[in-house]
Amino acid sequence: MNVRERQNNQQALDRLVAQRFLYRRAKKVENWRLLSVTVVAGLLLWGLAAEGESVSRVATLIVVMLWFLDQVVLVQLTGRIRAEAATIQEDFDCFVLDIPWSAHGGVDRPTPDRVNELASKGRKLTTVRKGLEDWYGRDEIPTEALAAQLHCQRVNCRWDGRLRKEWIASVCLALAVLGVIGLVVASLVDVSLLDVVLAIAAALRLVAWLCMEIQGQSVAKDRAGKLHGYLSRTEWRSGQVNLCDVRLAQALIFEHRRSCPTVPDWFYRLRRKAHEAMEPV
Repeated sequence: MNVRERQNNQQALDRLVAQRFLYRRAKKVENWRLLSVTVVAGLLLWGLAAEGESVSRVATLIVVMLWFLDQVVLVQLTGRIRAEAATIQEDFDCFVLDIPWSAHGGVDRPTPDRVNELASKGRKLTTVRKGLEDWYGRDEIPTEALAAQLHCQRVNCRWDGRLRKEWIASVCLALAVLGVIGLVVASLVDVSLLDVVLAIAAALRLVAWLCMEIQGQSVAKDRAGKLHGYLSRTEWRSGQVNLCDVRLAQALIFEHRRSCPTVPDWFYRLRRKAHEAMEPV
């Protein structure tokens, strides 16, 4: 089988279902993190507005507990889930592109039992199973093996970089809107300068989360862009590259997936059709 056929093989589709199931779970944990950050800002503002000592103490206690939950539980949990999802996606790429697994990378290849376990859970969710066939397209995939491998790697990097670029723009817009709303509310309500400073301090955790999201996504976008540029400049016909070069590029893509932050599922689904309609890489 060639790449066009292997990507729709049942074993490949099972890996994709398992991968999407795990990424969906990781993004749910990220949503819980964002919710906890928003709750912290609300509690601090509530404590300021109530101006009661007992209320402030309760709000402070809840804020500390939410911070502990976020840093000790949620951050570690989403990291583990994302790493396993990236490993299964790497297993999918190695199977479809016919690339050997990197045994010296320190990461074990997922067992068939684990893939089947996750795939069986994912099959129960329609949103996880939707649109998995022809993952790398069809007619645009070259027939020559090396050219097909490079093409699919470029598709990975192009999709990743463009999606993150649009998500960064959306987060920046949200940050700007929050700032404008804060200024408008402050101008309409008769508040002192101290109250404005305290309100900004209360929302600082949320602003910090947004800034860290922008920074992490920007690093991931730049890395995907550099990988896409390298793969785009690669000329397989001239004999400049071989399977070892493809394996090295795949290792970089895998490390990128393991370490980079995720993009929310709703945004991924919103932009998927637009990205698929773009010109091929």
